[in-house]
Amino acid sequence: MMEPRKTPTVVFIHGVAAIGGAERELLLYVERLPQHGLTPIVICPPDGALSAELRMRRAPVHAAEFPPWRKWTTMFRRRRAVRQLAMMLERLNPDVVHVNDIWWVPQTMLAVNGMNLPVIAHVRQEIEPPKVSRYRLNHAGLVLAVSRQIEESIKASGIDAARVRTLYSGLDLPPGALACDRQAVRRQLSIPPDALLLGTVANLFERKGYDVMLAALARVVKTEPSVQYVIVGTGDPAYERALRSQVQALELSRHVQFAGFQDPVYPYIAAMDLYVQPSRMEGFGIAVIEAMAMGKAVIGTATGGLPEVIVHEETGLLVPPDDPGALAEAVRVLLKNLEKRERFARAGQDRAKTHFTIDAMMQGLTSAYAAIAPVAPIAAEGDRA
Repeated sequence: MMEPRKTPTVVFIHGVAAIGGAERELLLYVERLPQHGLTPIVICPPDGALSAELRMRRAPVHAAEFPPWRKWTTMFRRRRAVRQLAMMLERLNPDVVHVNDIWWVPQTMLAVNGMNLPVIAHVRQEIEPPKVSRYRLNHAGLVLAVSRQIEESIKASGIDAARVRTLYSGLDLPPGALACDRQAVRRQLSIPPDALLLGTVANLFERKGYDVMLAALARVVKTEPSVQYVIVGTGDPAYERALRSQVQALELSRHVQFAGFQDPVYPYIAAMDLYVQPSRMEGFGIAVIEAMAMGKAVIGTATGGLPEVIVHEETGLLVPPDDPGALAEAVRVLLKNLEKRERFARAGQDRAKTHFTIDAMMQGLTSAYAAIAPVAPIAAEGDRA
């Protein structure tokens, strides 16, 4: 009698405990992969919003340590972390190991040494060619880039083009997202119903450019004193303290709200009049697509993959990164021009629906797995149409 075929497994390596765009996408993978005949398992830090959310969803999750890789002060912790991860992977024996961002590729490649496990490295950040070998991307079986711009940077490092693919993020708005009461969050945050509300959804890291946005906001409120700005996300405590100090120094306390981590984010996006992504670096910009899908005009910086998401003067505006003056002017232009804002919002919503679908993302993901491992994923019902 033949034994039943083992369901192929994919182990995700993810070293951030908070939930931002990459983590929300990981949760989508975990939700959708079983429909393709694949079992997802996540290895992540033990404490934080991500592990709590995975446990709530009854997803297989294992705890591991992910110390900073290039700091000499973590040398002994790194060695211990590699041994711990190696033992986990040896015990789990997955069909594919999917490292969900570059930061954990070195630790993973050392851990799988001698195991003959196929590894996919997902690159979600802008990357210079010299860093490709530094982060051992050249040792991965396949590299997934979240934008064409990142794909070209990786190829420029000398990695065989056949081993690099772009996988755009996809979005499937949950039922009721578009029907969110835009005043509910405003009441919760004591924001007047007629105030013009700007917002950003991103983890609190310096590369996200929140400090640039606050500098721009200080200019905007001089001519638009009713403007409010909501920050949705958590992250680096030191950076958050610096942002709060900046708010005080710029006398913006009446204009800025720190909403913290929110799941779902859609009621907060619904409350906004304009979405702003002020990043210094941005691999792609999942939150920008969410805002577009929610019918919001968007402003972003011309960095990384954002120009592949935002079509300048069609779905929103692009400005140079790290330029508070240009960002302030773009905000003023759209706040003063409701017709333009609504036109961008309609075009952005159409673009999100046609270019960034979750079915296309899952098809690309499972075909990547099949390219390096004998997993033979099946098509989900939505993909067969």
